[in-house]
Amino acid sequence: MKAIIPVAGVGVRLRPHTYSQPKPLIPVAGKPILGFIIDRLVQAGFTEFIFVIGYLGEKIEAFVETQYPDLSTHFVLQHTREGLGHAIWLCRDLVEDNEGVFIALGDTIFEADL
Repeated sequence: MKAIIPVAGVGVRLRPHTYSQPKPLIPVAGKPILGFIIDRLVQAGFTEFIFVIGYLGEKIEAFVETQYPDLSTHFVLQHTREGLGHAIWLCRDLVEDNEGVFIALGDTIFEADL
């Protein structure tokens, strides 16, 4: 199953921390937020990940490729910030018409029985 993780925001509310670090890479208890999200989804059986990147997206890409080298990933660039719906829409070519996807926000740590 595929997961779409939008991580393109600029993180204005977390300034000054997000001037040089995207919000999903801000550490919580010594681990980046995005690490918690990916780990949870891998545990739940997700096998393919689509990251919608934008602001400091190269850091997101580097983190994922370094920390999760065996993960099947796609990176989609959201050139202009046009909202969450637009971010998901940009992934349309990577998802089959009848394929289910899970959308996990890249700044939200969650616990759920998926």
